[in-house]
Amino acid sequence: MSLRELRFFRNYNRTLGAAYLALLLGMSGFFAWQLDRAMDDEVRALGEHLQRHHQFLEFVLRSSADQVESLRMAAGRPAAGGRRPRATCPGRPAQLATRAALRPAAAGGWNRDLLEDRDAGGNLVGVGALGGRDPDFYCDLDAALSLDAQLRSVAFRLPHAARARFLSVQQFQLAWPWRPAHEIPFMPALYDDPVWRIAQPQRNPERLKFWGPAYFGGQDVGLLVPVAAPVYDADRFMGVVALDMSLDYLHRVHASFAWGLGTASVIDESGALLAHPGLYADPLAVLSTLHMSQLLAPDALPDFASVLALPDGVPVVRNGKLLIRRGFAAAPWHLVQVVPRSALWTKLLFERGAGMLAALAGMALLMALSWVLTSREFVLPAARLVSHLMAESGGQPQPVPRVPPAWRPWFDAITRAFRRSLELTALRRELDIAARLQQSILPRHWPSDARFTLWGTTAAAREVGGDFYDHFQLVDGRCALVVADVSGKGIGAGLFAMVAKTLLRSVGLQAQAAVGEVCGHVNTGLCADNDTSMFVTALHAHYEPASAELVYVSAGHPPALWIHAHGGCEWLASTGGTALGVVEDLAYREGRIRLAPGETLLMYTDGVTDAEDAGARAFGMQRLQALFAQRPPAGAREAVDRVRKALIDFTDGAEQFDDITCMALHCNRLGAAA
Repeated sequence: MSLRELRFFRNYNRTLGAAYLALLLGMSGFFAWQLDRAMDDEVRALGEHLQRHHQFLEFVLRSSADQVESLRMAAGRPAAGGRRPRATCPGRPAQLATRAALRPAAAGGWNRDLLEDRDAGGNLVGVGALGGRDPDFYCDLDAALSLDAQLRSVAFRLPHAARARFLSVQQFQLAWPWRPAHEIPFMPALYDDPVWRIAQPQRNPERLKFWGPAYFGGQDVGLLVPVAAPVYDADRFMGVVALDMSLDYLHRVHASFAWGLGTASVIDESGALLAHPGLYADPLAVLSTLHMSQLLAPDALPDFASVLALPDGVPVVRNGKLLIRRGFAAAPWHLVQVVPRSALWTKLLFERGAGMLAALAGMALLMALSWVLTSREFVLPAARLVSHLMAESGGQPQPVPRVPPAWRPWFDAITRAFRRSLELTALRRELDIAARLQQSILPRHWPSDARFTLWGTTAAAREVGGDFYDHFQLVDGRCALVVADVSGKGIGAGLFAMVAKTLLRSVGLQAQAAVGEVCGHVNTGLCADNDTSMFVTALHAHYEPASAELVYVSAGHPPALWIHAHGGCEWLASTGGTALGVVEDLAYREGRIRLAPGETLLMYTDGVTDAEDAGARAFGMQRLQALFAQRPPAGAREAVDRVRKALIDFTDGAEQFDDITCMALHCNRLGAAA
């Protein structure tokens, strides 16, 4: 190589080396920026996951607190005023004892061990005699007996409720579920229980509901945490009613939302850990709760004050730990997520670092290969060409070197396809979580009443649907029924359906209002801040099993089908109501019918009648009516199953375009419950 060729090659190497170094530094900076953005996305996803976790636990806690309030309202009178008449207040002690199956105990005192139907209520255990007591004793005893109707429905409505109890100042207690008196003897030590002390008028003058400390309830139930409320007869303190929630159930719900990194814990106001994956791996074997300082990161959360100092729902980094706190409105508890920041970086590097390092290594190798190829196939031949020209001019000809072929990379298309696949996987996971959450709020149990049967089902057109149904028992024994259809489909409709269902249940249980008033309140609540302009059509009814009277409101919903016992069918008259969430402050007119034994009321959404076959023909109302003409169903489930089978046969595999929901009410007989 001549001196001229050597200088040309050296200048090329310097220029190309500087360009390659700048490109490698730029790519390294770009990958670092991508990792930083991925960290922000991971923290955001963790926060959204914790929010869904918090919302579900909030629902569980709120349902427990609402049930305690219902028990308190059933047992006492919260406001001062005239005496409310009671059937046995003061009453006749002998008649009261007979009606309640109360008997003196051989060892003294009295109990309810001879109760024939143990599912009809709890056991009553007390000291002293049943006769010759002051009127307040019989008044409080009658109040305890009035809780039986509420307690029978607790197991169906609150699967997390392990026990319920009412402790009276008259030296007796009501314990549910029923257990023999020797297992729950009345002892003066019961008045040393923290729940009793907190409920005292001097400590709780405002008569507020409260959550007590966790305690071990036995090998069969493990740790329990009580929510309680003081009970008053006007201004006279009667005692305290408490509902004990199972921490085993809380842990199982808590564990189902595990993120995979870090630890999510539920902490009460004293700093005790109520849910923790390490502490409650076997919840029934844990005898007591641990303090947060024993398991959480002491360098990031040294005490409970440091937990309260965390902003609600805002991620905070302390001493290398990512911390997110969510406070509960229904209980003085907090949901805290602690994730080592190093674990997040490790996860991101494991997921993306290999690809980035491979890209950097590939680029470096590509640069090396390009340098070798260009040096050997382009730069050196070009330098030799100059020498060749010089040689030709000097009369010394040389052969012309060959030029190498061009090539192109294929990396951009693969990167785009991979990123798209990741986005679709993440979206699918979110849709699956939303679908499971929506299914979890639908009723899982149906009324066990010999006077009527109730059954329903729903099938969403997409992963998340806008249809829902619900039923719940009112305080006066009536059964509230709901079948509703939210405008639109997908996640937005599913979220709006959850809000509408929650409003209908909470207003119906708390307000004790007529069905038209309930719809009015729910309509006003849905109209508030309804920026999406969504609405819901609904058929809401209150059914009285004793008389088979059904009071209903149709809020823009398709008419229900009234199937008579002799085989005739007719459409339920419309009440002319507007769909919920459209216009505020509307009054809803009620309709009223009485079912005869053997009659069925079929409620459905328009997904039933609008279902299409492969030829785009709708199922229609005529086919639905003909399905039951001269063939009345023998029960609610048979009616729903008949509709489902007819739709499957009619559509014959055609794509479902709308959510399909159906619920049936069948009257077996009239009169009082057996």
